[in-house]
Amino acid sequence: MIDVHCHILPGIDDGPETLDGALAMCRIAVEDGIDTIVATPHCYKGRYENDASTILPAYDLLKRRVREAGIDLNLQVAGDMHIDPDLASFLKDNPSLCTGGRFVLVELPSDSIPRLVPEFLFSLRLAGFAPILTHPERNRMIQHRPALVEEWMQSGTFTQVTAMSLTGDFGAEPRNAAFALLERGYVHFVATDAHSPDWRRPVLSKAAALLRERIGEEGARCLVEGNPRRILAGQDPVSCASGFTV
Repeated sequence: MIDVHCHILPGIDDGPETLDGALAMCRIAVEDGIDTIVATPHCYKGRYENDASTILPAYDLLKRRVREAGIDLNLQVAGDMHIDPDLASFLKDNPSLCTGGRFVLVELPSDSIPRLVPEFLFSLRLAGFAPILTHPERNRMIQHRPALVEEWMQSGTFTQVTAMSLTGDFGAEPRNAAFALLERGYVHFVATDAHSPDWRRPVLSKAAALLRERIGEEGARCLVEGNPRRILAGQDPVSCASGFTV
């Protein structure tokens, strides 16, 4: 499996504080069946002032220590972006923080959907980037109206649901919203969005088992391996919705 959203770099956002914690996360991921992780620290103006100059040294250090520790894990790097009118310019200055050269993780606020979201997503696409909306199932407005995602998808935005939402670890509302999005064909990726070796761990296997029950082996593999592999190669993801059962 491939995890396209993981806060695994030490000491630069709300992920692991230490290198040992980051290495523990790497070992957990490998034991779970994950062979590739895209490290995606927050880039959040005013809170986590990260860019390539802060992210790449932490990435290079962890990658080196993973190799020295004999952990069989392929590490990639990108960023987890917050909505900002200047994001397209930021990405052009920091191209290494896009997956596959053009795919960019974009995080919504948890309680609202800013009015500028459609224009913001359009501006990213116009600048040559492909936005991936992270964990829409954890947004309170989308929990009540999953169809809000459809318009953005039709105009070229992709979506990623969190594994712990599917397993119910974030509660009933995110879980129900995650499956509502899945049923409608509004999900392109499932990722861990892991932050630590303790509570929010880099584990995909439990969610993958649920997905196999709901959408079959092919659909589950599409969400945790096929589509992630496609964007790493710079290719658009495909629909994983066929075969959904209640």
